[in-house]
Amino acid sequence: MTYPRRTVLKSLFALAGGFSLNAKPARAATGHVIVVGAGLAGLVAAYELQKVGWRVTVLEARDRIGGRVMTVRSPFAANQYAEGGGEYIDGVQVHRQMHRYIREFGLSLDPVAASSSQGSYYLQGERLPYSERALAAAFGNRVSQDENRFWRELEELAQTITDLDHPERSVDATNLDSVVLSRWMADLQLAPLARTLTTQYLRGEYDDPEWLSLFFLVQQAALYDRVPDDRLELYRIRGGNSQLPQAIARRLLQPVVLEAPVTEVQQMPTGVRITHDKGQITGDYAIIATPLPPLRTVRFEPALSAQLQQAIAEINYGSHVKVMGQFSRRFWHQTQYELPIITDLPLGFISETTAHQPGEPGILTAYVSGKYGRRLRAMDECDRIQTVLDHLATIYPNSNLHTLATTSFAWEQDLWVRGSYSAYGPGQMTTLWPALRRSYGRLLFAGEHTDLYIGYMEGAVCSGQRVASMLLRMP
Repeated sequence: MTYPRRTVLKSLFALAGGFSLNAKPARAATGHVIVVGAGLAGLVAAYELQKVGWRVTVLEARDRIGGRVMTVRSPFAANQYAEGGGEYIDGVQVHRQMHRYIREFGLSLDPVAASSSQGSYYLQGERLPYSERALAAAFGNRVSQDENRFWRELEELAQTITDLDHPERSVDATNLDSVVLSRWMADLQLAPLARTLTTQYLRGEYDDPEWLSLFFLVQQAALYDRVPDDRLELYRIRGGNSQLPQAIARRLLQPVVLEAPVTEVQQMPTGVRITHDKGQITGDYAIIATPLPPLRTVRFEPALSAQLQQAIAEINYGSHVKVMGQFSRRFWHQTQYELPIITDLPLGFISETTAHQPGEPGILTAYVSGKYGRRLRAMDECDRIQTVLDHLATIYPNSNLHTLATTSFAWEQDLWVRGSYSAYGPGQMTTLWPALRRSYGRLLFAGEHTDLYIGYMEGAVCSGQRVASMLLRMP
C-alpha cells in the first residue's frame, strides 16, 4: 500500500504497546497447540506460546514459510530484490509490534525512499510534484478542495468510533456498514479528477469503492486518524522482509511441517484432530492462521457457526497485482519528479524497491489494484508484464530499452490465498469481523483479517499475539 494518506489514535498506542505473555494467565497449564498456517500470524502465535511452555506444531500448505510475506530475488541480477507481498512498515509509534520483533531478532531497517520527498503525480498526461499547490495550479482549486472535503467528511464520521477494539458498538455502526462506499462518494459530488484520485487511493489501499463498506473505511480512518504522514510506510527490512518469518521459524523447537494442506479439523471433548496431506495430528487446541478463502475446502466437525461460515464464504478480499521490473540504470533519478508516482493510469502507483540497495540497476514496482488488478490477473504472465511496461513508457519514454528482468505476483491466483488481503464489504465489518475474534470451542482464528491493522504485517503479528493471549485464558 503506497498512498501517503493514513493517520492512529493516541489511545491505540498504549493498547498496541502493552502486549505481554509474561503477565500471569488465568491458568498455568500448558499443552500442545496446532497452528495452521506459517505466515506471520501463525508463527508469532507459535513463538509466543512456545516461550511460555507450550508444545507447538505448525502446519503449512506451501513449500515455504512466510505466507504473503515473500522477498523476490529471482530473476533479478546484482543481488537485488523486491517484495512480492507485505512490504511497508510504519514508524515505531505506529507499527510497534513489527518493530519489537525486528529488534528481538537482530534485524535492521532501510528507509523506503532515498529522500524525504512526498513523491509526484502523473495525471492527464502531466507530471507534477505531490502537493496541493501543484495540483491546484495544474487543474484548478476545486480538485484539491474536493479531495480535502472527502477526507473531512470521512474524519467526521470517524469521530463516532470511541472504542477501537469494538468499532461495531459505535453509534450508527450498523447503518454505516450497510452503505456501499461508492454510493456515499457519489452523493459528495466530487469534481471528476478529485473522484479519480480518491478512488485510486481506495483501490490501492483496499479495493474498488463499489466493493467496500463505508463503515470499514470509517474504522480505518479512526485507526489512522492523528499520525502525520511522515510516520507512515517508512521502512522495509534490510535484506528483505522474508527474514522476519524465517527468523521466527528458526526459533521454534519443532520445524514447520511444509506441504501439509489441511483438509479436516475435528473438535473432540478433550482436544482437536487435524487431518492434512501428510497424515493426522492431535492436540489440545488449534489456531487457524490462514486467509479465509482456502478454508472453503476444509471440513470442520462439528460445523462452524453460521457467522464463521459466512465469513469464510463471503468476506471481500482486494485484488492487487505487483509487476516488478529491473532496469539496467535508474533513469527515474534523471527527472525532477520523485517517486512514488501516483497516476490516473491503470497501473496506479509506482515505487522503487532498490532505493537503498547497491548497484547501478534498479527495480520499479507497479502496484495495480481493483478492477485494473483483476484485468491483469486474467492475463498470462507475458501480456501482464507488457501491459505494465507499456504504461510505464508513457511516463518514462524509452524505459523499455533498459529492461533487464521482470516478474509479477497476482495473489488471487495463489491457491492458498485467493486474494491479496481483506477489504470488508457492506454488512461485514459489524458482524463478521468481531465473530472472527472470538474462540470457538478449541479453535481460535488469527490473521490480518482479524486485527485492527487490516492488510498490514502489523495486523498479522498483532493477531498472533492476541490468540496466544486468549489461549492462555481458555478453560
